[in-house]
Formats: sequence, structure tokens, C-alpha cells
Amino acid sequence: MTGINVTPTTPNTTDSGHPGNSMTHTAVDAHEGSTVTSNADEHSHVHFDDGYKLHFGEIASLFEDLQADIRIITDRATTQTKGNYTRDADTIAPNAANIALQAAAEVNYQASGVLTQLNARPTNFADTTSENYATVQGGGTSGNYAGSDQYERPAGYGGASTVIIDNGDGTTTAQRTNDTTLAQLEAAGLATTGSATGNVKYGNQGKIRNRPIQQALMDILIAGANAASVDVLITSGGQVSAKDGGINGRTRTGSNRHDNGFASDVVIYKDGFQGQELSSKSATDLSIMVAFMKACKAAGATAIGQGNKYMGDTGIHVDIALTGQSAGQLTKISTSSFWGGKGAKRSLAPQYLADIMVA
Repeated sequence: MTGINVTPTTPNTTDSGHPGNSMTHTAVDAHEGSTVTSNADEHSHVHFDDGYKLHFGEIASLFEDLQADIRIITDRATTQTKGNYTRDADTIAPNAANIALQAAAEVNYQASGVLTQLNARPTNFADTTSENYATVQGGGTSGNYAGSDQYERPAGYGGASTVIIDNGDGTTTAQRTNDTTLAQLEAAGLATTGSATGNVKYGNQGKIRNRPIQQALMDILIAGANAASVDVLITSGGQVSAKDGGINGRTRTGSNRHDNGFASDVVIYKDGFQGQELSSKSATDLSIMVAFMKACKAAGATAIGQGNKYMGDTGIHVDIALTGQSAGQLTKISTSSFWGGKGAKRSLAPQYLADIMVA
């Protein structure tokens, strides 16, 4: 069969394409583990090592081809009800332009380190969502929490925005936003202000935390809004404390930092409330969000939570809960001043946020 490796009748001979090496011994010897000896000038045998190496090399090449095929297979529709794999190769015309695009994508995956990460840590190939692949390379760095950055997601993974870092030697590096220090972000020269007028308004009507926030906290948000030229929407405000009869799930929920209005969760807009809320997934948005958070810290915020999927990368928690505790209006407030992350990984604070809060 043309083009297919066929095991020859006699391995490692000329008909196999991998002939062995003949070697004649000129003295009496015995094979290892055998009592049979040969006479001088009579012992001639074939070494098969080279032939075996070539065969194994071809097998390794076949496995590489299979690996590439698996990657193609996993590029399929996310609907599992079809019961079959749907490959791009089945639905996209194999013209020169599409072939070139595929080749460019594969080069990018290899250069970015994505393939290295996927190959090193198997994932659930039946789930082709970006969230599933992101679990292979969980991201983030810790602040004053015991965080972890075990898998080192490459910069730009999954189409994420990056910050271009000047290395000081004429070269630059694309770095993911959560790993960017405050100094690196500021040195990148991105815009730090929007074009909004600094309005702050409540958007927590109908929410469990639907109460107003402390005036001191409102003043902090206004200072941040003016410094970054953004509009601020309060999506979660004050709640009834447990000692005042607050009922979990009805008039209070989650952290007691929000008790009596000492904490707020906000989203911000650079072009006014009619625009899109800013997201730290975008480097350009992040630079403005950082300017807002820096101004809030300078105005008296005692804790800020943001980034690494915390509240969808758009929400920002700002509070003065430690101030409330000092005044005797709150109790059992953690001394942690910054955090980020999602779910059980809320210890994963972005580096720039750590830099802001420990300055």
C-alpha cells in the first residue's frame, strides 16, 4: 500500500528500507546471557538498533499527526446534542485564504505557549468553551492573601487584552493585565481619563442592598469619578445589619462590610451612562479604572476589590468598613485591604491593585 509503513517480512533488511548494520567479530565471544560462543573470525551478526530507531521515529511522527487531528476535532460546535464532532474542516471551504488563516492561527498558538499549556494539562475536550480552557491555566497573583498563580496563562490567552511593557533595552513585552504592576501600567502611556462629567448615581433599586451609602463613602466615589472623568453607577449599596434585624436573603446578603452603607459595589463609564461599562479585560479600560481606584484610595477608601474575574471584571468594590468599625458601627471586619478573583479564588488580587493599596 503506497504511502503506508508496512512491516517487512524480514525486519531491518534492505526490503524494509532500514537495513541493519553488519559487524564481524574477530575473536571468540558470547552473547550476553548466553553460554553459546562463536569461533574466531566466524561471528557475524546484524545490529538492529538503527532500524528500530527509525521505526520508532515514524511512530512518534504518527502520534504528532494524531495530536494535530485532535486539535482540529476539538474546534467544533459547542452543542453536544448532535452527538458528533463538527470540525471547521467539514464546514469551511479549503481555499487558499482559509488555509493561510489556519496556518497563522497554529503558529500563534504555538508561539504564545497555549499549546504547551494544553498539552501539559489535559482538559475536558467535550467542553469547547473558553471558560473550560481557562481552567487549565488559572490566572492571577496574590496580594496580602494566600493566592496562587500555578498555571501561568500566557499573555493574550483567549483573545485577552495585554499591556505592552517597555523592557528598557529597546524591546517590549506583551503582558497580561492582571500581572501588570502599577508602575508598568502607568509607563505604558495609556489614557487615564474618560470624557464623562463625574456623575455618581444609585442603580441599586430593587436590590437586597438597596440602601444609601455613607456620605463619606459617597464623597470618595465622587473624588474618584472626577479624577478619572468617569460616571459611576452604584449597583450595590447599604444593607440592614444583623443586629438591627437584617434578614439574610431579604434585607442583607454576603459581607457585613455593606452594613449601614459603609461599602458599595460600582461600575464606571468613560463616555457617560449611555456607554459601555469599563472592563479590566481591556488594557485601555483598565488604565482608567486604575486611575479611579487610585483616587478612591487617596480620598480615604480602606479596601478595594477588583479584577481577575471578580464581579465579572467590571464591578469594583469600594468601602470604608474599617472606619465604620473604628466608630463602633461595624464589627468583625477583616483587615484585608484588597482582593480579586472569583468564587473560592477571591485571594487572586491583580498586581496593580496590590500596588495601589499598599502604597
